[in-house]
Amino acid sequence: MFRKVAALSISGFLAHAVPASADVISNPTNTDSFLYLSGAPVGGQQTQFVGQTFTASITGTLTDFQFTLNSSTIPWLYGAVYAWDGYKPTTLLWQSSVVSGAAGLLNFSPVGVNVTQDQTYVAFLSTYGIANNSGLATVGDCLPFAGCNSNSIPNLGNMVFANVLADGPSWTSVNYRDATFSATITSPVPEPSTWAMMLLGFSGLGFMTYRRKRVIAGTRA
Repeated sequence: MFRKVAALSISGFLAHAVPASADVISNPTNTDSFLYLSGAPVGGQQTQFVGQTFTASITGTLTDFQFTLNSSTIPWLYGAVYAWDGYKPTTLLWQSSVVSGAAGLLNFSPVGVNVTQDQTYVAFLSTYGIANNSGLATVGDCLPFAGCNSNSIPNLGNMVFANVLADGPSWTSVNYRDATFSATITSPVPEPSTWAMMLLGFSGLGFMTYRRKRVIAGTRA
């Protein structure tokens, strides 16, 4: 009987799949354009990284992030997520395959990017390292004087960009503008019914253990 109750408790827990809650860090405003994200590896415009920092509002998994290109003649680019130390990217968490750099909404679905509450990260678009690339793109963003109040958005950091120089990328954080950007973080949260079933299961286990001990004690007496 003891094993039967335990099995019922475990099967009950598994039968109620833990749902995921989601928290979205979003700046939907697009009133300006950052000039420019460049597809050229050398010469001319050198900005080959444009992105946004954000602080994880919950511990969980980054499942989605988005940018918007207002205009573009870049054939190819990619998206990436790194940890951010306040000045530059540090640990690579995920990088997409190369995708079309056409103007419009760019949506990325990272896999395996676990983030920790109150830690800062950066998501960005880049053309760095893509051979035979060219062109320029404007990245949707907003400025306070252009009707954007992005400083009031919780957990949204700063727009960042990097120019690629002879010794590598040189990063700049811009505290007066933000990319048109969103990031979705999901975290598993048990439903009340799941907790209730677990408590009932543990209560049943405790009761059966107590009863079994009494029966054994009565038999020995």
